[in-house]
Amino acid sequence: MSPNCLSRDWTHEQRALIQPAATDAPCCRNQRGVTYIMVMFAVVLMGISMTVVSKQWTVVMKRDKEAELLFRGNRIKAAIEAYAADYQVRKASRPNVYPLKLEQLTEKPKRYLPVVYKDPITGQDFELIKVGAEIRGVKSRSKDKPLDMVHFKNADTYDQIAFLVQAPASQPAIPGQGMFNKCPPACPQANPRSPQGQ
Repeated sequence: MSPNCLSRDWTHEQRALIQPAATDAPCCRNQRGVTYIMVMFAVVLMGISMTVVSKQWTVVMKRDKEAELLFRGNRIKAAIEAYAADYQVRKASRPNVYPLKLEQLTEKPKRYLPVVYKDPITGQDFELIKVGAEIRGVKSRSKDKPLDMVHFKNADTYDQIAFLVQAPASQPAIPGQGMFNKCPPACPQANPRSPQGQ
């Protein structure tokens, strides 16, 4: 065999090593395209799933806050009623039947509440419903619409739900007594001269 033939074969082998055969290039391109489409489909599916889960979680959290609003509002209402019921026993040491601030419900010698609760809907203080300077109830400041139409029926927004005490016959009444009441925009002003305070 001549040296020229050997060098030609060696050169051909080198070229084969340097430049791989391009016979399966279209097949690889098709596989890459399918993989890309599958990855994009998976990303879109994950995005939709996360949106659905996020919406469900928002509803769960809102329902939890509504349950807490019901619990805290009724606890404050019961504490105000107990404070007023003790007036005959404690009138020598206090001039008012109802508390002038919620902190009075947590003070010794008798604590009617363990702590002054915040409004769970807003995370801020409850809005106080007063007759004169005395607190008769609380309500949320939130303008959001409640989800629970069983407990909060007829309320368009949270701030329309008032947790009001039962007024004794000798005290000025506030419209709508009960566990809690739908509070129309003017309900704390049942007595026109009575301010609604914080």
